Amino acid sequence: MFTQRDISLEEYFNASYSVEEPSKKQKLDYLHNPPKKSNNASSGMKAFQLQDILKKCPIQFCQHLELIASSVTCYCGQPMNLAFRSGMSDGFQWCCKHKKTHCSTLSIRKGTWFENSRLAISDILWIAYMWVYQYSYSSMIHETDQTSHTLLQWNLCCQETCKLILESKKNPIGGSDKIVEIFEYIVQDERKSKKQNDKKENNKKRKFCALQHFSTNLICFTLENANSDAVCEILDEYILSGTTVFGNAWNSFVDLNSVDFEYFTMEKEITFYDFVTKTEIDTIEKFWEIARRQSPGLNVESGPKFYEKFYRKSLSFATDPFITFLKDTAMTCKPQKETYRKETSKEKHNAS
Repeated sequence: MFTQRDISLEEYFNASYSVEEPSKKQKLDYLHNPPKKSNNASSGMKAFQLQDILKKCPIQFCQHLELIASSVTCYCGQPMNLAFRSGMSDGFQWCCKHKKTHCSTLSIRKGTWFENSRLAISDILWIAYMWVYQYSYSSMIHETDQTSHTLLQWNLCCQETCKLILESKKNPIGGSDKIVEIFEYIVQDERKSKKQNDKKENNKKRKFCALQHFSTNLICFTLENANSDAVCEILDEYILSGTTVFGNAWNSFVDLNSVDFEYFTMEKEITFYDFVTKTEIDTIEKFWEIARRQSPGLNVESGPKFYEKFYRKSLSFATDPFITFLKDTAMTCKPQKETYRKETSKEKHNAS
């Protein structure tokens, strides 16, 4: 049982994980002077609270977040039991004892984010917590019994998970009185050598991203053609009506035509706001002028670092960044919820 100072699981799983929406006046002030740093550095689950959960109920914690299956069905059609196994690192395994025989067994890690690791689940969660809150490597080494190589591999795994999360988020964002910030990046495949990067441009991809402020909603797409038609398709499909869209670089809109501009501003009631001039872009002529102004150019980011950097922007609006990261991770790695009967050698022979 949890003591009074301990955290309640329900406190996290029944809560909202985005900050409170501001008033219209606060949003206008926000557009003029958005905060330079995250205001949630001290929010969310504390380290001692997580450690307490990991000691007492790490499996239940993961099941609440759907990182691990809460139930599994055997191929015989019967529900499987979560049985204690002293010889296993996690201490549990899914088992079916229908008619007093072992129909099948299944690892609780099957299909999950933890599947290919030998570390205990509690150790992985603790490393993930430190990654979310950007502990230094020296602090991670001090706080764990893991080698620097293991910690490096899990930090890279978290970066790769950011990519999977961004690729999985395809729901429209914004809406009436919502604020969406747009970004453009050049993402470079760092697996190519520097010499190759200098000679070839095909390993560089242009990314168009949008983040809904005061929530963790976002979208991220690769632009095959860096022109207004490609961007307009994204805006039309993934930015909801009534949204205020703001940014400081509008290069991809340089050839936007008046018909598309009227469609977005009149029919979809989207408001375009330029962060540099701190003014609303209310005419196509003004849009052209801003889109054609001299800009410092787009930053070139390495692939893994880009995905982490942009995903962390969304975490800055989460009331609990760690829980949000785990929930997003669970959406990319679905645990296996049923078993499949293996053919016997005799059955294989008969089938052939």
